[in-house]
Amino acid sequence: MELDAIRERLDGHEAEWIRPPRTLLAAVLVPLLEVDGELHVLFEKRAAGILQAGEIGFPGGHVEAGETPAEAAVRETWEELLLRPEQVELLAPLHVLGGHGRREIYSFLGLLRDYAGSFDPKEVAGVFTVPLKRFLTVPPQTCEGRIRVDPGEDFPYEAIPGGRNYPWASTPRTFYFYPTEHGMIWGLTGELLHSFAELLT
Repeated sequence: MELDAIRERLDGHEAEWIRPPRTLLAAVLVPLLEVDGELHVLFEKRAAGILQAGEIGFPGGHVEAGETPAEAAVRETWEELLLRPEQVELLAPLHVLGGHGRREIYSFLGLLRDYAGSFDPKEVAGVFTVPLKRFLTVPPQTCEGRIRVDPGEDFPYEAIPGGRNYPWASTPRTFYFYPTEHGMIWGLTGELLHSFAELLT
């Protein structure tokens, strides 16, 4: 191809995305409720058969078309805990956390009223509460790590310089761990919980 033909082909061309960014919005509610006159934080254990089964987290999920992150956090809480709209009071926005796969996770503080322990077993294996003061007075265990690219076993390592020792990009991250009698709170939930506790201390 001649240079003049290239100039003509690309005259007025605007930059194009090769791999467009996909921002996936999700939202969670950090639910407070009163237990014997004391504020507790409610957690869910994820049901078997769904992504991250057995993990401990907050009610939440994807932001659907036409709704705000706050609306999504409240809606997901209604659905997962089988609550009526008037049982969930949205108190305040908390944080936005950048996750993997270009996710943005919004967290909100909410208050549950007259909650009797209900949940949808298709999504939730069980619920439990922990006194809020525990997170305000007992620091989490921490670990410094990195999130690395994992290209998979079928990647043609032999075709690239360095092979399996190629220096893939990695992102530093602090992991926060909160042990409970129901299991370990960690990952994105631990990070959001730590940030929430810092707001109050």
